[in-house]
Order: sequence, then structure tokens, then C-alpha cells
Amino acid sequence: MNQEELSKRLWCFAARVGKVVDALPDTRLGRHVAGQLVRSGTSSAPNYDESGAAESRADFVHKLSIALKELRETRGWLRFIVTAQLLPIDRMSDAVDESQQLCRILEKSLQTLRTTPEQENPELPNSNLRKSEIIDSRLKILDSSFDFLALDHLAICVPSTEEALKLWRDKLGFPVVCSEVVNAGVVRLTHLDLGNTHLQLVEPLTPDHPLQAWLAKNGPGLHHFCFKVDNVSAAQAELIAAGLAPSTPPPHQGTQGKRALFLTKAATQGVQVEITGQ
Repeated sequence: MNQEELSKRLWCFAARVGKVVDALPDTRLGRHVAGQLVRSGTSSAPNYDESGAAESRADFVHKLSIALKELRETRGWLRFIVTAQLLPIDRMSDAVDESQQLCRILEKSLQTLRTTPEQENPELPNSNLRKSEIIDSRLKILDSSFDFLALDHLAICVPSTEEALKLWRDKLGFPVVCSEVVNAGVVRLTHLDLGNTHLQLVEPLTPDHPLQAWLAKNGPGLHHFCFKVDNVSAAQAELIAAGLAPSTPPPHQGTQGKRALFLTKAATQGVQVEITGQ
């Protein structure tokens, strides 16, 4: 992810926060939260863009730190909206998730800058490179490694989504976040909100789908767990190099436009692990 791409993502997040602000109730608490959120939620993007004009590494770190500070505050207010039940959790989950991912990206960038020797990050005025090239070279550190951002979901393989919903939705009370048929119509993925992560119901829809054999052998049950990453392709390259992921097949389609990739089961002590992201 380069500087321009991250800037665009931060501005899109600011726009998303603006829509949350407009949706807050017109109550004393709602107005207070709206005022705090509109300030912090629209500050990270311009502060980040200002880092592109940094005069030194110290100045770059300072401006990036301000952008991160505003992001952290925004994340806190978004979580408070859910806690205070000002807006429903299904309305807020994507915004909270994006705030968390953006915080992790900036945290990692700052950590790298603060621990990299000075000579590897020369001050901008003394460099023969253009400022934008220096900034981009620093941000490319983000793509040299990856983090597991959080647990995205636990996946249960089921022969019938509707039958499974009678338990997880109707009896246990977990709300459905989304449900869609993916991978050319061969599998249905349904996500339920567990509060701090999702439960994914995986239903194979064709008689020759590999999960049919898995169900015949094991019956309905836990199939895998999935971590969030920022960039699936970048993660895949490093996981392949570490012997944790196969070079083929390529990432497959997950829910809500995300991509996903299974790690090599033999390399994870027989545990089925998936990663998902953009």
C-alpha cells in the first residue's frame, strides 16, 4: 500500500464517519458524540496528507502520530456508540473494523520508523530523492511484512443454513449480518454477529463440492477459523516463503467482496486456518 492508496482509504473512512454522525439520534448524548466524532473522524486524513510534506523524519513521525491519535479517538467513539446503543451494531461493525485496521497500519508504520536506524531513513532536505519517493519508500515497509489484525470469524460447516439459523439466530439470539452465495454458486456463506467476531455458516450447494465429503465424514461442526489481514496477496507471498501457504490455488472469494486464502493444513498442525482481507 503506497501513500496515495492509504490517503484515499483514510478519506473514505472520514466520509463513512460523517454518515455515522448524520445517523446519530438528536438527543443530548447523540449531539455530544456527534460533535466529538466529526472532529476526530475527519482529522486523520488531512493530518496524514500533511506528513507527505514533512521536512524531516522527526516531522514525518510527528504528523503521522497526530493522524494515529485522531484515529484512536475515533475508534473509541465508534465503540461507544455501540456500547451506548445509539446505533445498532450491524450499522457500526464495518466502521469499527475499518478504524481498527487503519490504526494497526499507522501503528506499524510508526513502529518501523522509530526503530529503523537514522541512516536508512535520511532527512528529506539532504536527500537526492523527491519527498514523495522518500515517503513512499517508508510506507513500502508496510508491504514487506504483514500482521494478523484480528479474528475475523469462526466457520461451521452445515448441510442446511436454514436449519442452523434455527439454533444460532433463533434460539441463541445471534443476529445475521449478511448471507450470500459465492464462488460461482457453489457455497453459501452466512455471517452472524457474536459481538467480538463473526460466526460463519458454510453450506455447500452442489453435490460434488469437497465439503459434502467433509460433512459426510464429520457431520456439522467447526471447520476453520479465519484471521483478518490488510492485504491477502502480500500476506500470501510471505506465507508461501515461510512454507505456511500453498502457491496454488489463488485466493478465493469470501463474503462482502473480500478475498480469502487457506493456509497449508500440514504446516499448522492439522488446524484449518484461513486469512481474509482485500
